[in-house]
Amino acid sequence: MRSPLRVEFPMRMRRLAGIGLMSLILLALASCSEKPKVEGVPLSGEPQPGALYSLNDGEGGFRVGKVVAIEDNAVFIHLYEKRWTSRPTRSEAKAAEKPTALAYSPQSFTSMQPLHLEDGTVSAEELSGYESWRRSKRAVF
Repeated sequence: MRSPLRVEFPMRMRRLAGIGLMSLILLALASCSEKPKVEGVPLSGEPQPGALYSLNDGEGGFRVGKVVAIEDNAVFIHLYEKRWTSRPTRSEAKAAEKPTALAYSPQSFTSMQPLHLEDGTVSAEELSGYESWRRSKRAVF
């Protein structure tokens, strides 16, 4: 005896619904696997002078910063102008231009979730910018 509240779907409708559901699942799995791989290693310990880092800018984007010098209360970096919506690759980061010299407290720098992209060296020109900042006692963010 059939229940009066039970609605039966023809076999064809059930098959179409099943195919539609499987299609949605496959589409979701395919889109998950296409995400670009994030390059870099999370910071452990102090940042290293000369190293290039991918940084979360706190505004929904990512920037690149090169550490120039470290003091007890400041990490002096060159923060590059270009902004990305996802973490930049190493090659994108290396091509970044137009640095701005800034100093962050170690806590602020860590809060930007730095990913170490590569080691490097600090040029004499970069060090002279740091020395000018140090003598002027500019702000630490």
